[in-house]
This record gives sequence, structure tokens and C-alpha cells, in this order.
Amino acid sequence: MTPYECYVDYLALKRHFTSESYDYFKYNGKVSAKRDSFDKRKDKFFFEKISKHKDPHEFIVSNLVKNPRAWVRDLAYSEAAESNYQDWIRKRQSLTYVVSNDLSNLKEDFDSNFKINDGQLPPIIDMYLGGKISLETLLICADIVGCLSYWDNKLRDNVVWSETGMIIKKSMPFMKYDKTKIKKIFLDKFS
Repeated sequence: MTPYECYVDYLALKRHFTSESYDYFKYNGKVSAKRDSFDKRKDKFFFEKISKHKDPHEFIVSNLVKNPRAWVRDLAYSEAAESNYQDWIRKRQSLTYVVSNDLSNLKEDFDSNFKINDGQLPPIIDMYLGGKISLETLLICADIVGCLSYWDNKLRDNVVWSETGMIIKKSMPFMKYDKTKIKKIFLDKFS
């Protein structure tokens, strides 16, 4: 990846995670970013640094999932950014293990983890926000159960949900997993 390509990818991903209307996948990561504009930037050396990373795209994604408002300078020379990336990769490589462990933190009555009572966040969101389950597990659960529209409808005035819901919706397309394998883990745990 060239520094300019890194710049375009960063802009597209940042817009994906911070804008309701922009979808990285729908627009194939395209944004209006001219080469001349990039060449005039004083911070282009940050993009040069990131472009030399072994996986610049995943590095940017892993950090914007964690902090959608992260600036490029926060990523380029940061140990925390590299740690976010390593954690992202580790969870992807051991996804079945991560999900299996996280499911043990859910309530025995599976459905009750997703229900909204008195306008409060569902327990599974509280578990995610409290660090008891990973974003990956939350994304998979939300995907399998199909509860996002229910949550959107019931929590439309909840400030915490508006931010958390955006992270969930914008992160979901980046979550690749073996549905058959994961569903079997769910059935074994909750049957």
C-alpha cells in the first residue's frame, strides 16, 4: 500500500465509523481525495509510516473500531495502536475460543440477554460496556439473533445506545466468522 492509498483508506474508514450515511463497503472505500491534496499535507509522513505496517488496512480498522475519532498521528507512532491491532488479530484467530468464554458470562435464559426493560440497555450491552464480553461476541450475538432493529426502535432516545449502536452497526461488516461453527457453540451452551 502506498502512502497515498493509506491516506484514502484512512479517510474512507474514518468516515465509515463516524458518519451514519457513509458505508465503506457500499462505496468500495472510495472518497474524494486528490493526490495534490495529499502531497501538500504536512502530516503525510504519518501515512508513510502506517503504509509500511505489515497490514495497514487492518491496523487502521482495528484502531478506528476502538476509537472512531482517532487521528492518524495517534496511530502512526503509538504502542497502544499496535496493541489494539495485535488484540484485534488475536481475537480473530481464536474467535471460537473468545466467543465460548464470553458466552459463559451471559444469563442462562438466552433471550433475557437481549430484552429491553423500562428503556434500559439490554444486559448484553451492559456486559460489553463493562468489559465482560468482547465486541466480537456482541457483534456475533447481534448478527445471529437479529436484534439491532428491535434495539434501535426501543432505544431511539438513549444516548449511550446511539453511540454504542453506531459502533456495532459500523463494525458488523468487518466481522467475518464461520456461522455454522459459532451457532453450534451457541446451541451447546444454551440448549
